[in-house]
Amino acid sequence: MKPAKNPWWQTAKTPKQGLIRAGIWLFLAVGWVAVAVGNPTPWRWVFAALWAVGGVGYLVSAVLLRRRQRATQDRAGPEAAVRAD
Repeated sequence: MKPAKNPWWQTAKTPKQGLIRAGIWLFLAVGWVAVAVGNPTPWRWVFAALWAVGGVGYLVSAVLLRRRQRATQDRAGPEAAVRAD
């Protein structure tokens, strides 16, 4: 049996990776907003929006991965949490 594939929306492999990438992308989005406020041109706002959408995508992926991990641990019972390293 083949292992299950990742869903098409999943952009990160681990929750930690997703949170780090989301933070970087959202930081860059805030930077583009700051640049766009200082020198407002339409393409600067477009870049800010694109970086923000990417950051939110990574954030959603990380949260859903974390929820899936937690649900798997809860179904396994409290002894699985002790055994997991």
